[in-house]
Amino acid sequence: MDRQEAVQKLATAGRLSIAHAEDLYDSFFPKPVVPQYVANWYEEHKNNLESEIYYLISCWEEKERTSDFCKWFDVPKNEAIKTIVNMHQFGYEVEKEARYTVKIKGRLGQYLGKYYLNNEELTPQFTRTQYSEGSNFTRTELEASGLGWVFDCPGVEVKEVTDGND
Repeated sequence: MDRQEAVQKLATAGRLSIAHAEDLYDSFFPKPVVPQYVANWYEEHKNNLESEIYYLISCWEEKERTSDFCKWFDVPKNEAIKTIVNMHQFGYEVEKEARYTVKIKGRLGQYLGKYYLNNEELTPQFTRTQYSEGSNFTRTELEASGLGWVFDCPGVEVKEVTDGND
């Protein structure tokens, strides 16, 4: 029985609304919370999951294990196989990545924000004001934009944004 069938049974037997039955089901079977790269691997392999897990394990020694997913899979406390199976059965949520503001130190005090380049796409640029559309970034976004260096640069102040400032 999959999630939808179980929710339907709960709703019928308990005379509950579908929304309430879904909430009840989710309280019994919490969704795993995983990093984005695990969700990406799962989405790519979910249609043939049993074979994909078998292949992953049987060819483990032959694989180049440099991807974030393989590193995650190799950590025993992650209970990787159990987590992936639970993702398949109960759904999943993606971990919320930490977000950062980026400011150049010194008199300039310029902040990194997202601005339209030629009215086409938002791109990271430094400006004098902190608040722009998307003035905070995940590490992944910064690295993808070629700005991963800001974390190691003494002339740049990188602060994690707390939920209150999001």
